[in-house]
Amino acid sequence: IAPNAYSGKDTDNSFTLLDGNSGGNNTQVRDTSQYLSFNNLMFQFGQGDSASICVAGGLSYHEFEKFVEVKHSPQSDAENGKIAVKLFAEDPVGKIIKPHSKYLSDERFYFCFINKNPFEALEKYGLALRKAQKVELNYYHFPTECLWYASLINHKANLPEVNNSEGAVQEMDFAIQSGITKYTPVAIRLVPDSYKLNNQQGWWDDEHWGLYGKELWTSGYKNHYTSPFKTTKSWVHAIAEKGGIPFTYFQGSRRSEDFVKQHTDYMLFNDPYRLMSGYPYELLKYVDLSKDAGIRYTDHWWLGRPFASNPMFSYDYTDPGFLIHMNEVYKNLNEAGVKGIMYDYPEITSWAYEGGFEDKYTTTARAYRKMYELAKNGLGPDCYLHERNLTRGSDITLGLVASQRVWADTHQLLPEMITRTALRWYKNRVVVNYDMDAKDPVNATPVENLEGFKTIMTMSYVISGRFLMGRSFNQLSKEQIRVFSRTFPYHSSPKTARPIDAFSSSYPVPRIFDFEVSQEWHQLTFFNDNQNNSVALNVIPATSLNKGGLGMNENKQYYLYDFWNDVFLGKINGKDSLMQTLRPGETRMISIHEVKENPQFISTDRHIMQGYVDLVKKPQWNSETNTLSGVSAVVGGEPYVITLALNGFIPKQVLTDGDVKARITMRQNSSNLVDLRLEVLDTKDVGWKIEFE
Repeated sequence: IAPNAYSGKDTDNSFTLLDGNSGGNNTQVRDTSQYLSFNNLMFQFGQGDSASICVAGGLSYHEFEKFVEVKHSPQSDAENGKIAVKLFAEDPVGKIIKPHSKYLSDERFYFCFINKNPFEALEKYGLALRKAQKVELNYYHFPTECLWYASLINHKANLPEVNNSEGAVQEMDFAIQSGITKYTPVAIRLVPDSYKLNNQQGWWDDEHWGLYGKELWTSGYKNHYTSPFKTTKSWVHAIAEKGGIPFTYFQGSRRSEDFVKQHTDYMLFNDPYRLMSGYPYELLKYVDLSKDAGIRYTDHWWLGRPFASNPMFSYDYTDPGFLIHMNEVYKNLNEAGVKGIMYDYPEITSWAYEGGFEDKYTTTARAYRKMYELAKNGLGPDCYLHERNLTRGSDITLGLVASQRVWADTHQLLPEMITRTALRWYKNRVVVNYDMDAKDPVNATPVENLEGFKTIMTMSYVISGRFLMGRSFNQLSKEQIRVFSRTFPYHSSPKTARPIDAFSSSYPVPRIFDFEVSQEWHQLTFFNDNQNNSVALNVIPATSLNKGGLGMNENKQYYLYDFWNDVFLGKINGKDSLMQTLRPGETRMISIHEVKENPQFISTDRHIMQGYVDLVKKPQWNSETNTLSGVSAVVGGEPYVITLALNGFIPKQVLTDGDVKARITMRQNSSNLVDLRLEVLDTKDVGWKIEFE
């Protein structure tokens, strides 16, 4: 495609590319001259605002995965700097067309080389992908408690095994007792996983979920369904009645040998004991093994399990009998009230790379999508389906799954994880919510001033679309609960902060992130990935996005407010450098507001986004009445503070709706700042108005 599009240009000048891998595949900015990527790819060359930027990739996904390959020839060789872009769809089995029939594929591609900067270029692609694939994304505005992790890292002598139906209901009680549910609903994920040859998989019914428990890490375990909650409906309803969101867990299409014996016709090739001719690593040609944690994890761990020593094929998602069975499985789960499912090991158990389908006209990718399609149809459009895809970097499930894992099992926040997730900002919350797996607040370091915990919570919000709790809520202190509460709810708009230093800095981990609320309001995040040393980071707001700036107005002034340190940082000119020295492991969220001629809000203390989430109606100035008014979501029993810049005006009085305690106080050491404090007994939206003179 377009082999001569850049004829006559110096393509050697700062040539870089960013791959579009998904799942557990590595994602990074590269300076290589040739690369083959899943899904999409962006490349650029040139300097600053004169850079040439191209984005190419898949646009719709139904029967085929998409790939893009770029080959850049140096100016010095015979090709004279030519850039060749190859877009293609591929499938291990391929597509058979019936004789004497017409086949019109709806598989489409995207190609654009008219772009001003890499951020807008990729965001334009993400929105086009969302539209073409008809993605109606369900947002995880709430945290999810994972009982597998809660069981693994809860080593209290008096705390019983929690990864069972009884423990799920107990964990919901712990969440309520902690106080977190004043701020956000909580999802509880039961993880009924068994690693025996006979297990729950395939059956997916109450009887078999009640037969097995956890064999790993603990003694004296209980089966996953236990009294008094021995059915899905019983534990799910108990959680829902307490205001929780119940999730459960499948191991992809992993086989259970007793199920296989009863339903031989449900299997690929209709042969339950047919051995795989080779492990499904035809994908290795697309994966950078030196950097991909998912492949190494799977290679070292999965093949060592007894059921995988002689891997055999699993269920056929085109078999009419199996489809009837799965529709009944999801009908039962839907009637029980299950709101979401995690699919573990799907690319290993469900990616039928040798075919064997009852439907001879189905591709491998189409059958893989079918697994999620059945669940989406069965649980309803508002369900949350999670894909733990570590070894295939494919976007084939877009439009069906709500979230996708980016890393192997962990309850830490790693710098490499930050890089991988942050560089997918244009897809996160747009076509999928990226999931960085569980996080453990108790072991977050550094511990000084809760620095490590604030970083985990802030960066999870800034770059991902979902937070998975790895520790029981009953182990968090009041101070930790307050920090936790400042990052919920997650916003539900198709937008994620840009890693603005990704293309302008040689440092391997993005450390400066910008969420542009509007031209006048930005949320800027500084992240120090070094837990031992301080670091100085700076950005010039008015510098262009091509040069690592925010693209703001150089002729304007801006107020700055640091959320976690609760400090007003003063004013800055758009063309001046904003520098911050961060403590070891610290993350700062700074609200930037263009200075107005009238009173204006510049921060709130409820949420790290400082008004983006908690201001139901953004403050508006009425010049005729000299009033500033807005509507805030106020939590009952907790003071809510809006910080305002007076800009030469004097507040006279504050008016509110209903039974609200409201008062205005001057800030010490600043004649220009006041705090509006609102208090209510019960959580509600509060309308307020301040009169000025």
